[in-house]
Amino acid sequence: MATLKILRCKNCMFPLPEGTMTCPKCKHVNKLQQSEVNPLRLPKDVTEDYIRHFKEQTHANPKDTNALFGMGLVYMGLKNYELAQKNLEEAVKLSPLEPDIYYYFALSLFEGHNPKHINPKTADRIEEWLHTASNRQEKRKYLVLLMVLRQCHYVDNGLQVKGEAPIELMEKIRKMVPEADDVSEILEHVQITNKQVKEWLGEIQSGNRKKESDEERENRYYASRYEYSGPWPTNRKNDDAQLSDEAEAVGNRMINEEVRQSFFDYMYEPDKPVVLEKPSLPFGKLLKHLVLMPLGAIIVLVIVIACDFGFNEREVSPVQSVQQEYQDLYGRKKEGSKLRKQHMEELRADSLARVQEDSAYLAQYFMIASTYKDENGDEHNLWFHAPTEEERAIVTQYNGMEKGWKGPVALLLVLLPFFYGILKVCIAFGKVCRQRKQIGDENDARQAEYEHALYMFNEGRPSIADYVLFCKHYLGKESPLLPFTGDPVEKALEDNHIDELDMKGKILFLNYFDDTDDNGNPSEAPHDVLSRIYYVIAIPQVDKLTMLYNYWDTVSNEITSCDAENIYYNNILGVTKKSDGIVIEKAGGSVSTIVFPPHNEPSICAYQNDFPEYITYSNTRTSDPQVFIDALNALVAAHK
Repeated sequence: MATLKILRCKNCMFPLPEGTMTCPKCKHVNKLQQSEVNPLRLPKDVTEDYIRHFKEQTHANPKDTNALFGMGLVYMGLKNYELAQKNLEEAVKLSPLEPDIYYYFALSLFEGHNPKHINPKTADRIEEWLHTASNRQEKRKYLVLLMVLRQCHYVDNGLQVKGEAPIELMEKIRKMVPEADDVSEILEHVQITNKQVKEWLGEIQSGNRKKESDEERENRYYASRYEYSGPWPTNRKNDDAQLSDEAEAVGNRMINEEVRQSFFDYMYEPDKPVVLEKPSLPFGKLLKHLVLMPLGAIIVLVIVIACDFGFNEREVSPVQSVQQEYQDLYGRKKEGSKLRKQHMEELRADSLARVQEDSAYLAQYFMIASTYKDENGDEHNLWFHAPTEEERAIVTQYNGMEKGWKGPVALLLVLLPFFYGILKVCIAFGKVCRQRKQIGDENDARQAEYEHALYMFNEGRPSIADYVLFCKHYLGKESPLLPFTGDPVEKALEDNHIDELDMKGKILFLNYFDDTDDNGNPSEAPHDVLSRIYYVIAIPQVDKLTMLYNYWDTVSNEITSCDAENIYYNNILGVTKKSDGIVIEKAGGSVSTIVFPPHNEPSICAYQNDFPEYITYSNTRTSDPQVFIDALNALVAAHK
């Protein structure tokens, strides 16, 4: 980690202000200032002090990279990855040449998750930041984190690794200088379930490369090193070999390509599925609309009434007798009979007009409410019915809805906020319920897939011993695959229109698993080793040597045609056996090589070798290179 320029109290770990040796928190007088602080390892009781200290520094100087970097690491130690990323990204912008900031920003992007399940775009960002850090300065921890990402995200998800493979990165890491906390920091902020990565990290932490056990060595060198303790089929020289009951059962079962494919598909124990979290039901939206719907209806009602559309309010005078009305209006004045009669006629006509108007109003409007006052002056409402004659005598106000088209339209406008709110709530609940169901179905599907994969890993797929047993006998004449593949030697002869009766010397047949990667190093992927059987068939004809090269995909029930090379005997200058193969020197200075199986192990299935029970005996075929060389040299000499 880059050294942070933080002075801290030796007694309480509180950050010391610049230029003072006395701790402002505990008043301890420091004789020595401790200048190296790892914010990822701070005790929780002082993290707030450090955050406050860093914030004061950034407030005083917004371009203080040290404070931003330190604050980012403190938040990262608290598992607050969002704030950690924010501060580290700001620090990168201010100090683009500091590689550790790039590294810790990349580490924070994992956010404590399993690399296998992170977003592919996030994985690309992590790769980019780690490459930038490595370009600035090559440190072991940068490569360790890159190795974890590539193995756990790309390899485990079956994605193509761009650049160096995890095993190649591991070889580099083994040669680099160790750094303190480089693995423990990763383990704290990255969830690792991959067994291989756990072993590598354990090796890095201990500093001792794990000694390879016999079982692991067998898993790496299946073809040449696996020892099967059960009964092997017995093949006699008269070609009447019969498979043992166990081998026959294995072979019959594994004729099915899907069974063989399951061996590779379920080679490793599956990771437990990530349970997707269901969204909460939107009760907040429901509460919001419960408040907004009445409020909206009131606003619409006020607007409709103000526009006099559909709804109407009418102030009325309580029905009284003409005498009482006259007494209220003119009773205190002394009037003549003529004037009194005139006023009485006016009041009678006015009262009749009001009654007619009220009757017309009640006929035109559907009553919502009628207001009246009791003897104490308190107002009351008569709801949703036209007042009777007795009630009309006390009514002071009518509230009605027009009986034509305007009334229902106005009512719909008032109820529209309720309809809208209920619709929005139903849509929100429906959407969330569908999401919850989809997520529930997805979780169920993941669990079912995991349980199936776990069953296949534990019981459903062939065992390693089964697969090796199958591979060791697919070439034999009694192989249960014979109807599908045919004998590879016979098939090669047939494809090239060669009659075995015309052979001179011995046909050389070598077949092997290639347990090395593209760089010649031991493969760390045993399933890749078992997926192909490579073989070479060297056929000595009358005037030339034909060499055929091919491999068999062990999952497939078909052997494809071979690539052929012809060498005429009169062009052969010499045949030499070397450690890695048979070298055939040709005229003109060129050479051809028949490559031996890796580690000079015997062929998987061989003719006339030290273990003839592995395949049928043949007078015209051999898997012994020296027998073939002696016969070939005799043919070359005869043609000279």
